[in-house]
Amino acid sequence: MTSSNPQWFWNASENPFSQSCPPVWTAYSESDNKKIEQARLSGSSTAQLQNHVIHLNERMQVHKSDFNRQRPVKREPKD
Repeated sequence: MTSSNPQWFWNASENPFSQSCPPVWTAYSESDNKKIEQARLSGSSTAQLQNHVIHLNERMQVHKSDFNRQRPVKREPKD
């Protein structure tokens, strides 16, 4: 990956959907970031990670074994 590639993040806060709890954006590993970005570039609506599925259109991470375990994701350009 080059420095111009974007970085994907997931919200690691205790309650990622709370308006009063500030987001804690945590970067995905380099390999997971590459998988997510490749899925986006290929036009796929999802990216498959080891324990999670990233729903790109909804900008949501969902745990594979529990659909109720969801967290927002975001994509930002690298400097």
